[in-house]
Amino acid sequence: TESNFGKMAAISDHDWYTPTVHCPDGSKIQVEEEKMPKLVVVKQYMNKQMRITLTDGRIVQGTFICYDYQGNVLMNNADGRGPEEATAGEDDANKMHLGMIMVKPHHIVKCEVEEASQLIA
Repeated sequence: TESNFGKMAAISDHDWYTPTVHCPDGSKIQVEEEKMPKLVVVKQYMNKQMRITLTDGRIVQGTFICYDYQGNVLMNNADGRGPEEATAGEDDANKMHLGMIMVKPHHIVKCEVEEASQLIA
């Protein structure tokens, strides 16, 4: 079967919050989205299923919650597979439930987001 990951999700009209950057010194800055177009791109993936391939070959999959100023990615309800299981296919028996995780940017090889219309409820 063809994977739904890697396809662009449609931009939603959920402008129910103003993006805020939390700086290392503890201050907060309200972001004007026109001045930070990459933030708009990332915002459309929030609360979507994301799959991250790690440098050691493992794959983690879960709900993308946020990222911080250092590039760390936070995922909820994450499952992981080792390098052997990742290449073997999508067998649920080989998944390990991880819960909420944070992935440091230097461990990330690839991030893929599942298309919103293909999510199974």
